[in-house]
Amino acid sequence: MPKIVLNGVTVDFPFQPYQCQQEYMSKVLECLQKKVNGILESPTGTGKTLCLLCTTLAWREHLRDTISARKIAERVQGERFVGQDLSSWGNATAAEGDPIACYSDIPKIIYASRTHSQLTQVIGELRNTSYRPRVCVLGSREQLCIHPEVKKQESNHMQIHLCRKKVTSRSCHFYNNVDGKNSSLKLLLSLVAW
Repeated sequence: MPKIVLNGVTVDFPFQPYQCQQEYMSKVLECLQKKVNGILESPTGTGKTLCLLCTTLAWREHLRDTISARKIAERVQGERFVGQDLSSWGNATAAEGDPIACYSDIPKIIYASRTHSQLTQVIGELRNTSYRPRVCVLGSREQLCIHPEVKKQESNHMQIHLCRKKVTSRSCHFYNNVDGKNSSLKLLLSLVAW
C-alpha cells in the first residue's frame, strides 16, 4: 500500500490516491490538527469514506507514536544518548502548541451514519485498508434484537415497542442472561434499549 505524507502525517492508502483525494485528506488532517469542525464535500464515487477512514486512523497512529517516542526520550535522556539532541523525538502536537501528555489523550473516533447499509459499506472499506482499529457498531433494535417474538413483528414500530417492554419488565431472557463479565454487552444493550 502506498504511503503518502500529508501535513506531517504518513497515511497508508490502498492505492495511489488521485489529486482530489489527497486534497480531501489534507483538509481532514487540517481539521483534526487544528481541532476544528469541518464540512467537506466531494462528488459521489470519489472515495470519501476511504479517505476519511485512512486519514483519521493515520492521524491517531501518529499521535500514539508521538507519545511513545516522548516516553522513550524521557527514559533515555542522559543515559545512552549523551550529547545528542532528542528534541526531535516526539515533537508533534495534537494542535498548535498543545502537546499530547499521555495515551489517554488520544481521542476515540466515532463514525456516525444515517443507515445500516452505509455502516456496512464503511466496515467493508475499512477491511480494504492496512488499519485494524477496535470497532464497535451500534444499531437499532430492528437490527440487533434477537428475541424471536420481537423479530416476528412486521412493523418496525411494534418491534421497538415490544423490545422496550421486554427489557424494562425484565422478561427478555437474552437481556437478563448477560452476566457481569459482559458489562460492555450489557451497556450496548442498555444503549439500544433507550
